Amino acid sequence: MKKIYIIQMHTYTIPARFIKLFTRYNYSHIAISFDKKCRKIYSFGRRKYNSVLDAGFVEEHKNGKFFKKFKETSCRIYELSVTNEQYKKLKDKILYMKKHEELFNYDYFGIFLRYFKLPIIFKNRYVCSYFVAKLLEEAGIWELPKESYFILPKDFEKLDNIIEIYSGKYMHYK
Repeated sequence: MKKIYIIQMHTYTIPARFIKLFTRYNYSHIAISFDKKCRKIYSFGRRKYNSVLDAGFVEEHKNGKFFKKFKETSCRIYELSVTNEQYKKLKDKILYMKKHEELFNYDYFGIFLRYFKLPIIFKNRYVCSYFVAKLLEEAGIWELPKESYFILPKDFEKLDNIIEIYSGKYMHYK
C-alpha cells in the first residue's frame, strides 16, 4: 500500500473568492500530492502566479513564488491509502501531463457550465476538482457519486477511507 494526499485549499485570490462565493464552501481549490509533507502538489490553476489567464496543468512547490505571495492560503489535507497499482497509474498520468503540459488547459468556460449543471466537456480542459476526481476515477480509487466534471472541492470529504491529517495554514504544515 502507498499513500496519496488530497489538499483542499483556499488561496484568497480573487478567483478563489469568487468560487467560494458561489459554492458557499470554505475551500475553493483541490490538489493532489505524493509527498506526505505536500511540498510538491499537482492541480489545474495558474501557470504564472501573477496571471489568471495563463492557466492549466501545474506543479506547485510549497516554497515557490505562488505560495510566497499567497502565504495565508488555508488548507485541509487528507491522507488516502491506495494500492501499488493505483499509485503507479496516478504517477504515470501525472508524468504524462507534466511532459505534455502545453496540451492541458484550464476550463474557464466549464466553470460556468458546471454551475448551471450542463454536462459539456472539452478535450484536455480541466478545473482542479474535475482533474483530481478524474485521476482518482481512472486509477480505480474512487467510484464517483456523480460525473467527474460535476465534482466539487467539498465532495472529496466523502471519499471512502480518507483521513484528515491537517487543517490550517498551508505554509505551517510540516
